[in-house]
Amino acid sequence: MDLVAAAPAPGAPTADPRHFRAGAHAHAAGKTLLALMSAEQRRSHLARYPMVPFTPYTLREPAHLPLLPRHGPQRAAPITQYREYAPDTAGAAVPLVLGGDLAAVSVALPMAQAHRLPEIAALLRARVGDELVAAAFGR
Repeated sequence: MDLVAAAPAPGAPTADPRHFRAGAHAHAAGKTLLALMSAEQRRSHLARYPMVPFTPYTLREPAHLPLLPRHGPQRAAPITQYREYAPDTAGAAVPLVLGGDLAAVSVALPMAQAHRLPEIAALLRARVGDELVAAAFGR
């Protein structure tokens, strides 16, 4: 699980690349990737990177992580997080799957703008289609 690219916007935090794997259970992109993994892949990741609390709102139990089917997840509802990774951050991510390759496109907002997250996440979901999957995986 790697953070390939991040682009900060004014007032909108991005996931820290140094903690991306360890914080996967807390940020939207990581939660989305974990949701797409097989049960064994998820157990293996969480064995290496336990679900430590980043904030009082961070999920701490693997059973509370969302799950997504690996077929057709481009149409899956975005996975969100509110104050789980950082106290002043909300985020949403949309899954991308092409064959065995997994990815997520995500957005983070300051909590002061969290009311905008459902609309932005829906727009992100609508824009993530076959062309973006092809571009992301080079196929």
